[in-house]
Amino acid sequence: MPDESSRQANAARDGAAISRAHAIYTPVMLSVYDALVHGLSNRFAWRCPTRRLLGLYEANLSGNHLEAGVGTGLFIDRAGGASFDRLALLDINRHCLDRAGSRLARFNPVLRQVNLLDPIEIDSASFASVGLTYVLHCLPGSMSEKLVAVDHLRPHMNKGAVLFGATILGRGRAPNRAARALLDLYNANGVFNNREDDLASLSEGLRERFSKVEVETQGLVALFRAA
Repeated sequence: MPDESSRQANAARDGAAISRAHAIYTPVMLSVYDALVHGLSNRFAWRCPTRRLLGLYEANLSGNHLEAGVGTGLFIDRAGGASFDRLALLDINRHCLDRAGSRLARFNPVLRQVNLLDPIEIDSASFASVGLTYVLHCLPGSMSEKLVAVDHLRPHMNKGAVLFGATILGRGRAPNRAARALLDLYNANGVFNNREDDLASLSEGLRERFSKVEVETQGLVALFRAA
């Protein structure tokens, strides 16, 4: 059993990895994020065009929604319709929250700065849908360790709620040259932590937690829905 010093060392190491994963999302980076990620990387490297991810939102987004890991707010902006009864945005990065909150101001979202690997406190009723898109491949650890984030989201889901999202796999798929270069760069710099992430570990982890799970792949991206 690890002693207290080992636990503290592990916590510090995990904290440093989490900080490295989201440090890139500065206001300058976020100003070009949509063009770089949704315009270029999704299509040419990950081979999952942004319209495919938007389709996931259009099919599963409810009027009572919690978005965990907000990016720039693009998916909700484009798929969110006219209004929400409730919309909550969670992210560890304050710049992401500010940018997405401003973009989605017409929906009057609640903003919470949280680490998804820690228990989440939200002073409100549960949600009918939860989005978790392009988050898991950034989190440190094995897939079972990453899915602790799902464990922390589940208490905020009402009966019959759906969890949906997508993640970029680092193993078990055949990357093209662009994808291989980006995977090497992002993992070397701690932006991604997905070298060992594969379809089986994601699918099995979700099925341990939900009775109905759908997972499919397009390019290097796994798209999932769990209820």
